[in-house]
Amino acid sequence: MIPGYLPVRAARAGIRLAAKAALASLLILTYCDGSILAQNEKGAPGPATLAVQEMVAAAKQYADEKAPGLPDSEKAKRKETREKISGILDLHEMARLILAGNWKKQKPVDSEKYAGLLTALVEKIGYPQIEKFFNGNLEITYTGEKPLGNDKTSVFTSILAKDEDVTFSTEFRLYLTDKGWRIYDVITDGESLLLIYRNQHAGIIKEKGFPQLIKLMEKKLNESK
Repeated sequence: MIPGYLPVRAARAGIRLAAKAALASLLILTYCDGSILAQNEKGAPGPATLAVQEMVAAAKQYADEKAPGLPDSEKAKRKETREKISGILDLHEMARLILAGNWKKQKPVDSEKYAGLLTALVEKIGYPQIEKFFNGNLEITYTGEKPLGNDKTSVFTSILAKDEDVTFSTEFRLYLTDKGWRIYDVITDGESLLLIYRNQHAGIIKEKGFPQLIKLMEKKLNESK
């Protein structure tokens, strides 16, 4: 299995699966009790929540920069939007965490090739899903932040899909960099996108080897062009 695919477990869970696939396709807190912080002392969202909101806003503006017939100015605008999403959704860090121990077992050039393929697949297949998902009839409520330690935090949201009358929770996990907060995992109704991909890819590596995983990812990327 490769990015862009998630198993269907039940028809009613369709909207949740779409959310996970779409979110596939950021505040140092001094509190130590581990409680969820709905807002900071001034009642405004924290920096991590603002980073998630920025990513969502950019996702709503996403459009294919390689569509035929676009003027250069529109291509540049669409490229800027894609780069803004990828600037917050850290796909390279996600790739490293997905491979886990397998990252260091590979030659650096092979690990980086995996990260490049994962990034290309998410941008090619996942980003259009993100745009469609967030431009749907949704009501997103940012419900709080929770420090995880080691310069990491969670941003919690409640998402109501009005057309289906389904509400689900989504947790964005972020870590702090010198450029701000970056997303490294998305957890929807308790299921981690990072762990889903890790289990899928670890299974392929165990059964068929790392080179075969690379071949499958390359094939999927070529098919999507």
